[in-house]
Amino acid sequence: MLYRKYRPKTFKEIVGQDIIVRILKNFLKNKNKIPQGYLFAGQRGTGKTSTARIFAKALNCLNFDLNDCEPCNQCINCEAINNGQFLDLIELDAASNRGIDEIRNIKEHIGFRPIQGKYKVFIIDEAHMLTEPAFNALLKTLEEPPKHAIFILATTEPEKIPPTILSRVQRFDFRRIPIKDIVRKLKEISENEGIEVTERALYLIAEEAEGALRDAETLLEKIILSLNPHKTITEEYVEEFLGKVSTREILDFLEKLIERNFEESIKKIHKVYEEGYDLVVYVRSILKILRDILVIKTLPIWEKQLIKDYEEEIVQKIIEISKKINIDSVKKLIKLFSEAELNIKRDPPILTLPLELAAAEYIFEKETK
Repeated sequence: MLYRKYRPKTFKEIVGQDIIVRILKNFLKNKNKIPQGYLFAGQRGTGKTSTARIFAKALNCLNFDLNDCEPCNQCINCEAINNGQFLDLIELDAASNRGIDEIRNIKEHIGFRPIQGKYKVFIIDEAHMLTEPAFNALLKTLEEPPKHAIFILATTEPEKIPPTILSRVQRFDFRRIPIKDIVRKLKEISENEGIEVTERALYLIAEEAEGALRDAETLLEKIILSLNPHKTITEEYVEEFLGKVSTREILDFLEKLIERNFEESIKKIHKVYEEGYDLVVYVRSILKILRDILVIKTLPIWEKQLIKDYEEEIVQKIIEISKKINIDSVKKLIKLFSEAELNIKRDPPILTLPLELAAAEYIFEKETK
């Protein structure tokens, strides 16, 4: 599995979480006052568990002082953690071990001093799945942990963590990883694996992952496995694999629509349908771009966000289109295509009809000035 093979082993390999890494390394520089409870919150695939393991490794690394708070990955302790053989790193999946008995087992472990390292580190993944009695049992442990114990709770749903637990941990919110950072990592993986892939194809994969690097790595692996090893992964192939029209095609469609070119607009709708793409996914892609156009017209600073999400060529195209349309017209298009999405889901007699009606209503209605 690519995501396992390329799982980060040092802080500098963690993608897109620079602020969190900086704070954790500052904690490590003063081990006498290091906090003992942490909450790593954020969507799947953003590096919560990987960061927790690296933090555990840095705490127990025998060459810690020589590497600017980075684990050396060469000492006995680092190698044991990398191989899953470190007795002082205890990981619990709360999704399948959510009861009070599991927390009691942890409390029994916590009383014993570390066997191999300086700290016993307990990582509880999907912590929001713990039962109320389990949280109550954990609370007492978090209130008065022994000096050698560190707790890291990881969750995708921090709102389900009781306030009593939240008040006793340092909370870190892992953000969605910017598309450009995901593309950079995928390019590195592709080069290491000897896979030829175009940058536009990587952007499509990164967009589909929606900020989750692990999802992007998994998707890249699926695409690689579906190809002849000697074939290049292109934008067209990824589109076909995902059943999703590229952002470039969406922008071309919107441009024809804004120019009020009904014939070309209908041709593009029919092309999408005839090539077997999911029309609901197509409409949602249109709405996403329209939303970007709406925001950048009202908030020019939004361009900085677009640069994180798209290739420079795409960003310039979005800005160019935004200058050709007024805000009322953008709002009108968002309303029409939102209605079209609902109508497609109702299984109309002609599947393209809701899109055709949306295009016709916009193009043949006098533009709002």
